[in-house]
Amino acid sequence: MPVIDSRLGPGTLTFDGPEDFSLQVASAKLVPSVAQTDGTPTLGAPDPAPEMAVTWSLSGNTISDWSDDAGFVNWAMDNSGAEITFAFEPLTSAGMSYTGTAQIRPIEIGGDVAVQSSVSFEFPLIGDPTRTYTP
Repeated sequence: MPVIDSRLGPGTLTFDGPEDFSLQVASAKLVPSVAQTDGTPTLGAPDPAPEMAVTWSLSGNTISDWSDDAGFVNWAMDNSGAEITFAFEPLTSAGMSYTGTAQIRPIEIGGDVAVQSSVSFEFPLIGDPTRTYTP
């Protein structure tokens, strides 16, 4: 198989259809987290496989836009705790997109004086993301 170098952008990140924050988002990724516990040995299976659970989050960095009432920072504050569908298309020309439901959390407000600042966001997903490929 040849080397594949997947790079982000130009792409999109939208929430519940109309909320498009693509121009603000400087970094976006779907992040898996794996929790594992040892299986319980039994007489019939003395060496069981570990038990595993995977959870996901949508995380990244955004240019701080707290001075915009409709910006990403204030949108996250206004929708804190809401479960909102999203669509993430890392590279529009690749035809690969991911959708799911994220629980919105507030993100930092402010930053360093007189410089463009960015803030991190992390929204846990409800269930797993869905991948769609459209060649």
